[in-house]
Amino acid sequence: MSTVDIMPDKDKSVAPNVFKNRNYLFLLIGAFFSAPGYYVYLIGAEWLMLSITDDRFFFGMLFFAASVPRLLLLTSGGVIADRFNKRTVLFLSDMSRAVLLLLLIILVWTDTIAVWHLIAMAVLFGISDAFSHPAMNSLTPTLLEDEQLQRGNSLMQMAQQISPILGPALGGSMIFLLGFKGVFIVSFIMLFLASLTVLQIKIKETVEKSTKKPLEELKEGFMYMKQNKLLLHIMIMALFINFFFSGPLSIGLPIIVKDIFESNALGLTILECALGVGALSGAIVLASRKNLKRPGVVLLQCTFGLGLLYILTGASFNLIASACFVAIMGFMTQLVNIPLVTMLQQSTEKKMLGRVMSVLMTVSTGLIPVSYAVTSSLIAMGMNIQIIIATGGAMVMLIALANSRNKLILGYQFAKREKQEEASA
Repeated sequence: MSTVDIMPDKDKSVAPNVFKNRNYLFLLIGAFFSAPGYYVYLIGAEWLMLSITDDRFFFGMLFFAASVPRLLLLTSGGVIADRFNKRTVLFLSDMSRAVLLLLLIILVWTDTIAVWHLIAMAVLFGISDAFSHPAMNSLTPTLLEDEQLQRGNSLMQMAQQISPILGPALGGSMIFLLGFKGVFIVSFIMLFLASLTVLQIKIKETVEKSTKKPLEELKEGFMYMKQNKLLLHIMIMALFINFFFSGPLSIGLPIIVKDIFESNALGLTILECALGVGALSGAIVLASRKNLKRPGVVLLQCTFGLGLLYILTGASFNLIASACFVAIMGFMTQLVNIPLVTMLQQSTEKKMLGRVMSVLMTVSTGLIPVSYAVTSSLIAMGMNIQIIIATGGAMVMLIALANSRNKLILGYQFAKREKQEEASA
């Protein structure tokens, strides 16, 4: 008998409550421990780096050191997620980060912490992320019915979006109240609890033993996506949206706050919190309602709106107006991301989920350093950041318009469970 709740035959139009699914509930609780725990560690590591050295080069290296291994290993993480039990991969990822924090606590406690320790920790955390993200994103559709995926993904996004809001606030407060040792102890406890929670997931996941080499399986994953036109279109769309969006927004907001609004760190905090609150609101709205009837249409409409708001944010000369634009952008981002991920999960065979989701993560996060590099180079060449942001917004709008007649995306409807059962019979 399956350990996942099955929808009653008498009313197949209503998906079962995700909170009645014991395994998914443990996965969600684990995410609510893991994500804030990571952000508490991150804010502690950033301030510790600023405290032990005045060389800002090393501060930048902290981010670079985490992003490079994540970029290089995400696709390998997808192969691992398909080859081995996803729950075990996720458990080992959370537990390994907890062990790393234990080592960091010892170094801080004995006052032997050095710059290279923090950079090495960032590298190891980046490696762990490369394996945890594909495992979590491919485990969600394994635990849930197809009709539950929109709500399940929305709740997982809530866990992710609460973290950038609460993490810095909790981390900063704990640095003041408890010191660096206290901050890292709290982070250790949260990640340790996350690993124990994930361990409570009880599923008999069928993992096909493969005689193929990992490189061959990775190639097989790319060939699978190439043959599935819907997956290919969504991946290309995500690639260009993130390229034009991530770098200009992350680098541009601090510059706009300082140079255009002539404000301080409080102004930047207002914009960042507005983005987080908007994204959290979008996740809550999607989690509280039934599946979107036409997810592809919503995806394209919100992509177009996202580009327009992006242009308005770059052109704004008022902090409060920009905060409003950014909050709506955060809301619309979820109406793009959640349907996109759900469509990918439903359109992918279970045995390929790890590889497909790892490619999505590579596209959505792995290319962010490239976006950073291009944006930084344009600024160094003297281009105005507002022009860069406006150009990025215009390109995002063009991406939506270019897909406005894409029948595969526009006509997509969230799959019914019976279809999948018939296909696997």
